[in-house]
Amino acid sequence: MNEDMTGGCLCGAVRYRCRGEPMSQGLCQCDRCQRQSGSAFLIAVVFERDAVTIEQGELQVFEAHADDGAALYRHFCPNCGSAVMITLDRYPEIRSMMGGSLDNKDLLAPAFSLWCSSAQPWLTLPDGIELFPDYPDGLIA
Repeated sequence: MNEDMTGGCLCGAVRYRCRGEPMSQGLCQCDRCQRQSGSAFLIAVVFERDAVTIEQGELQVFEAHADDGAALYRHFCPNCGSAVMITLDRYPEIRSMMGGSLDNKDLLAPAFSLWCSSAQPWLTLPDGIELFPDYPDGLIA
């Protein structure tokens, strides 16, 4: 894939562009991501920090903390509330873009799912998606 990934929020106030290949694509089924997405999981498309440009609008930020105190920042449109991006103190060099905010969802190809221990019991993911009960060490997602 050589095309940039573009996307934005529901109301159109925020637009972004991601250059190059994503570092990873995956799902998160933790309780917090279920609440943010309003669904059974969140789709994350991870890019290097410098590959992501917010081309229009500004994002609001909600700061949350893991049990170990590490901060996770959920970036969203202040007008419509759409989730757009997550950044992490633990991995400052990445930007995790919300898959549902992409213009071309045909580019989505999640390879793994995190926090399957919190998964909804009615959800069965396709074969080929690697399942992790929590967040494995060394995985950048």
